[in-house]
Amino acid sequence: MTLLRSITIIAIVWMILDPNLIIGMVVSALIGVQVTGWAWPRFVRNQISWQRSVPSALAPAEQADVVLRIVYRGWLPLPYLIVREDIPASLSEMPRRQWVVSLRPGQQCTLRYPIQGRQRGLYWLGPLKMWVGSVFAINEVQLGEPQQTPLTIVPMVLPFQSFYLPNALPYSQERYHLSLFDDPAQKIGVRQYQTGDPPRRIDWKTSARVGELQVRELAPVVARETLIVLAFMESEYPGRFSYNNRERAVVAAASLAAALIYRRQPVGFQSNGYDPLLRQPVATLAPAAGVEHLREILLRLGRIEPATDGAPIDHMLSDNLALSRGGTLVLITSSLNARILAILLTIRRSGIKVSIALADPGPTDLLQARQHGITAFQINRDGAIVPDV
Repeated sequence: MTLLRSITIIAIVWMILDPNLIIGMVVSALIGVQVTGWAWPRFVRNQISWQRSVPSALAPAEQADVVLRIVYRGWLPLPYLIVREDIPASLSEMPRRQWVVSLRPGQQCTLRYPIQGRQRGLYWLGPLKMWVGSVFAINEVQLGEPQQTPLTIVPMVLPFQSFYLPNALPYSQERYHLSLFDDPAQKIGVRQYQTGDPPRRIDWKTSARVGELQVRELAPVVARETLIVLAFMESEYPGRFSYNNRERAVVAAASLAAALIYRRQPVGFQSNGYDPLLRQPVATLAPAAGVEHLREILLRLGRIEPATDGAPIDHMLSDNLALSRGGTLVLITSSLNARILAILLTIRRSGIKVSIALADPGPTDLLQARQHGITAFQINRDGAIVPDV
């Protein structure tokens, strides 16, 4: 019981025992003040609106400001408004922010606080809570938030030079001697000669001028599509370091997608992981090029979580592969088993080029894949695709 309410009760008892005009006026004033204090916040609560502005995605270590805009449209002044925002621990060292503001009729207020992306994943900002009060703190009314705001921290993208790109990979400098892929009538530049380049492409005039062999770069007629398939079920990453292996696989997929798209090659993405934002399996992205397409791939990789049920990756490869004949499949998983190897061989026989990157390969996994003619790589502790040494 507050002091004002106690005084009101004492005054009412006094008025009953000794009724007089002055005591009656004091009791009326005390009751009127409390009724006003009770009704004031409830009257103005519907005159308050707010909006949270935050980027939909952040890169690791990237900083941004969350902006809260509060608008008060009432015609009575607002003595005080308590604003409290809960923040995920992975985005800020302070898990909660709180402000106390006073607003005049028609006034707007802007509050902001910094956040920083630290770890890949889907995070929810909020809930935002506000308490409206009158001049007396005894009659606060809480305003809730119906929905939180999602924020995705995308995975780290390793720089392109950190990749080892041998000629066997489709995104390397390998030269295809098919007119289907190169238009000899469209020269787009020259580059230094590399082992395996056909002699007919040597630009002798430029070579004589610079003192080194130079070959003509021809415009591609048909793009070489690549589909990145990420295995992401819990059962596909066993062992004590399952979390680390999954995260390294995600970094490898993100870096590979960025490297390919920056080379203007169409890239698709497919996985059997779970999307917590949409509450369904990760949606497949057909091969396409462009920065916006890369952003969609990174957003899916940022939100992806290991699926506890659903189809293993070998079922997806055999039943629902979003890649046409002539494209390239890059499978990223933990290790190689007999089922996956058999399916990869079947896919290769159908006219699709196959590569595999392993986050936690067994002693003979890489060798076994290469013995069957499949390009195989290992993912190191940073998430880079490296050759087996």
